[in-house]
Amino acid sequence: MLKEIINSRRSVRKFKEDKVDHELLEELLKYSLMGPSYGNARPVQFVIVEDQETLNTLSNIETFGTKYIADAPAVIIIMADRDLSETWVEECSIAASYFQLLAQEAGLNTSWANLKEGTTKDGVEIQQFARELFNLPKNMSTLCMIPVGYGNDKIRKRVDFDPSPKIHYNKY
Repeated sequence: MLKEIINSRRSVRKFKEDKVDHELLEELLKYSLMGPSYGNARPVQFVIVEDQETLNTLSNIETFGTKYIADAPAVIIIMADRDLSETWVEECSIAASYFQLLAQEAGLNTSWANLKEGTTKDGVEIQQFARELFNLPKNMSTLCMIPVGYGNDKIRKRVDFDPSPKIHYNKY
């Protein structure tokens, strides 16, 4: 079952207007937090964005690559308290991956957009941008945003590939 979910999950950038149930989102986020956590610190937190004005702001981070976010019913901001764990990036990545697989299993579609580093199209450093937009304290850093909803996009099937060139035993 998990292999099928992984194989079927693709980035979707066009969504139906249907809202995503809050209870479902909260359940998926709960399970997203159940991944490994260094010292059981659990530094990962989320902001669920549904407000159209904020979605529009997020869609304008880049000139082209984030435009579709304005039409997503919800976006999950994945962030962590850096003071709790030096492995906050890894823990956010795990939570983001778990969330995308859980969403796929629940019939939702997602994509992934950077909120860790770089600058907005207006030249604002990403962490400063996120801190101001979401009123985050200085110890919080964002990793990514995951638009989520019911896909309204033709999804190309994954092309099978041979992983053997990427797998090594004992040495490179």
